[in-house]
Amino acid sequence: MIPCIWKRISGPALLSFLLYLLPVLLLTVAPASGVPQGGYAHPETLIQPEELKALLDRRTPNLRIIDVRHKAKYYLGHIPGALEVWRPDLENKNNRGRLATQAQMEALLGRLGVGGQDTLILYGDHYDHTRLWLVLAYYGFPLERMRLLDGGLEAWKAKGYPTQFTAPRVSRSRYKLPGPSLTPTLVATLEEVKKALNDPQKVILDVRSQKQYLGQESKEGATRHGHIPGALWLNWQENLVPAGPFKGYLKSEADLKQIYGALGATPDKDIYLYSHNGLPATLSLVSLYLAGYPLEKLHLYLGSWIEWSRSQEAVEMGPEAAHVGRQSPDKAIPMKTKEKKAQP
Repeated sequence: MIPCIWKRISGPALLSFLLYLLPVLLLTVAPASGVPQGGYAHPETLIQPEELKALLDRRTPNLRIIDVRHKAKYYLGHIPGALEVWRPDLENKNNRGRLATQAQMEALLGRLGVGGQDTLILYGDHYDHTRLWLVLAYYGFPLERMRLLDGGLEAWKAKGYPTQFTAPRVSRSRYKLPGPSLTPTLVATLEEVKKALNDPQKVILDVRSQKQYLGQESKEGATRHGHIPGALWLNWQENLVPAGPFKGYLKSEADLKQIYGALGATPDKDIYLYSHNGLPATLSLVSLYLAGYPLEKLHLYLGSWIEWSRSQEAVEMGPEAAHVGRQSPDKAIPMKTKEKKAQP
């Protein structure tokens, strides 16, 4: 088929065709394996700093780099060409803490000048870029056109790559998202989590700190301490390499499967993830997707602990109510309190 195309296209038309094809080829070649060892079921979800640097050096078109950090951090230095997005952009303007509407996300993509052929490169400090990934995925943005920078800005700077302090100028665009019909189960409600409580084929996973899970402390916005009854615990930081030259990179698929499998959170089960406000849980969800867990079985409980603690639903707290399944990296402080009844 390709030889036939060459016979029909020549001169300026051939040059135009090659220029159109080049960015597609550059972005669809086998990505770097990831660090360490990689081996992911969806390696196309990640991009390594070296890959991004090569794309920028080639002046690859149809790229939109998005820095998902606070504006103050953005102006202290960001990857050249990166555009700034922050948490309020991803929240419903009329209901803080809830998902931005489809219209809001379309307006955001338009402000960023995103076109129908653009690939988005997302990065942040810890997990805000995975929140953007999830919101866009929920509204139907093509997964193959979103890539997360492994290791984030720190990995970029560790390679000695440059940063800039000024925001680039872009022309606004109009972007229409397909809508949530393709991925409606990515976001779960309180009622759906309640139905999962006693189902052996469903796992509820708390990714907050150990002290929050045990009820020894809480964060602003929650009215009660503890965790959802029966919820397993695995801190979101367990997804990341903790030290060494690849600190902050995502762990390999083998490591991720071992960690989650030890909990009983296996790919055949529906997994409902929550944190304090739903942000760190998005990193855990993306990590599971990278490791080969079916996306239709991964669910972010959007209201997370803030909503559950304010409801009339039961909570558990204390070490005797823990369902960790593996040795905790934190030192537990013994507690004797266990709360099973709902509090007003």
